[in-house]
Amino acid sequence: MACDQLQLRLRKQDQAAMREGRTLWFGRKTLPDSCDPVFRQLALQNVISREDIWAALRQALSSSNLPLARYINSFLPPFQGLGEDDLTLAYTRPAQVLEGWNPRDDSTPRRELILFALSQLAARHPQQAADAWSAMAASFPARDQAHGWLQIAWQSTMLHHPNALLWFHNAPESLMDDTLRAARARAALLQENWEELLATINSMGSNESSRAVWRYWRARALSALGRAPEAQALLTPLSQESHYYGLMALEDLGSRFTPPAPPAPLAADETTALQGRFERALRLHRLALNPESQYEWTVANRTLTPRQHLAAATLAQREQWVDRAIYSIERAGDQQDFTLRYPTPFEPQLRQQAERYQLDPAWIYGLVRQESHFFPEARSRTGAMGLMQLMPATARWVAQRVPLKKFRATMTTQVDVNLQLGTHYLRHLLNQLGNPILATAAYNAGPNRVLRWVSGKPQDAAIFIETMPLSETRGYVQHVMFNTTLYAFLLGQPTLTLHQRLGIIQGMTPMRSSEPDPASQP
Repeated sequence: MACDQLQLRLRKQDQAAMREGRTLWFGRKTLPDSCDPVFRQLALQNVISREDIWAALRQALSSSNLPLARYINSFLPPFQGLGEDDLTLAYTRPAQVLEGWNPRDDSTPRRELILFALSQLAARHPQQAADAWSAMAASFPARDQAHGWLQIAWQSTMLHHPNALLWFHNAPESLMDDTLRAARARAALLQENWEELLATINSMGSNESSRAVWRYWRARALSALGRAPEAQALLTPLSQESHYYGLMALEDLGSRFTPPAPPAPLAADETTALQGRFERALRLHRLALNPESQYEWTVANRTLTPRQHLAAATLAQREQWVDRAIYSIERAGDQQDFTLRYPTPFEPQLRQQAERYQLDPAWIYGLVRQESHFFPEARSRTGAMGLMQLMPATARWVAQRVPLKKFRATMTTQVDVNLQLGTHYLRHLLNQLGNPILATAAYNAGPNRVLRWVSGKPQDAAIFIETMPLSETRGYVQHVMFNTTLYAFLLGQPTLTLHQRLGIIQGMTPMRSSEPDPASQP
C-alpha cells in the first residue's frame, strides 16, 4: 500500500516520495509487485545508486533469500550483475565455486558470488568454510574479509559449532548489528562464557538490550560473575512482568508464582455498552463463519481501554468463544482475569486422553493454548489443523498407530479426534526423547532437528532452550512451559516451579531418529 501511494506521488513529481521510496529498498524479505515501478523509477534517476543495489543484493544473499536476490540483481545492467547459473551453483555446490576462485578476478560480481558461496558452505560445514576463507581472505578488501568471517560465525551458531565465538572476533565490532550480536550472545551462552555474554549484551543497542531476554541473561551473567546486587537490581523489575523471563526472574529471587488479584467485577452496563460494537462478530460466530467472525472481532477490539478489553473477553466467554476471550484479555493491561487468560475448556476429553497416555494435563493445556487458543477449527498457513495443530501427514501417521479406523483429514478438527491424535503423538515424542522439554521442541520442529541440537553432556535446560537455532521453536517452548506452570497452579496440581520443570537436559549422542518424522513433513 505504501508503494501504491508512492507511485501516485512520484507521478506528481513529489521529491519527498523519492527519499521515502529509497528507505523501502533496504532490509526487506519480500518486495511486492506494487513496489517495482517505484524502484525502477528511482534507479533510473539514480536515487537508488549502483552501490545501493549491490548493498541490497548482499543483504539478500546473506539471508539466503534467492528470490529477492534475483529480483535485485535485475536492476543491474546486462552482464554486470550475477549470472543466474552462477547463483544456482553457489547455492547448491558452494565448495565447487570456492575451488574455482581466481584471485586475479576482483570484480564486484565475483567477490559477491564468492561471499555467497562461502556463507552456503558455512551453513553445512563451518570449519571447511573457515579453512577456505583463511586461505582466500587476504586477497579481498578489509570490509569483505570481515563480512566473510561474520557469515561463517553466523552460520556456525546455527550448528552450535564450538569455534563460533572465535570467528565472530575476526570481524570488527563496527560491522556488527544487533542481529549478529544476539547470535554471538547465544554462542557465548552455549559455552557458559559469562564474561563474553555480558560484554556482548552491553554492546547491543538500547532497543535490543532492553528486551526481556537480554535483561534476564545479563542478570544471570552478573550473578555467575559474583555481582549479585547488580543482578538483583535487574531481576526485581523483570519479575513483575507476566511472561517466561518474568517468571524465571521471580523464581531466581526466591519467590513462587501466585495469580494476580482479580479486577473489580464488571457492572452489567459495562458489557451491555459493548454489545453493539461486537454484534457483527458475534452473529458471524453463531453462523460458524470463522475467518470473518474473527476478523470482525479483531477490528472491534481496536482503541478499547483495558477495562473494555476485560468486558469484551467476558462477552466472548459467555458465547464459549474461547480464543477471542484470550485475544481480548491479553490486551487488558492491568485488568487481567487469570481464569479468562488461562481457560480450561474441553476438560473431560483432555483429562481422558492425559490419563490414557499418562501425560500431565497442565502440559497438554499449555501446549494447546499456544497452538490454537482452544479454537477447534484453527488452520495454520502451513496446513496444521485443530486444537493441537496437527499437520495432515502427522495426523495420518498417528491415526495408523492408534489405530483410528476410516480416518479422514477433515476429522482432525473434531475435538475428540484431535486430542487423541495429538496426545498420542506427544506421548510418542516423550518416549523417544525422554524429556518434556525435548518433546515440546520436537512437537514444533520435529524430533530429528531436536536430536541434532542436544549436546553430548548434561546441560541447563534454560540454556538449551535459549540457544535453539530456530527462534520460532525457542519462543514456542518458552511459551508452552510458562503456560504449563500456570495451568498446574490453576488445576490444583502439586506446583513445580518453572526452573524445576526445566531442569537439566541429559546428554545424548546426536543422532538421527529411526522413527518417521511426520512433524517436519510439508
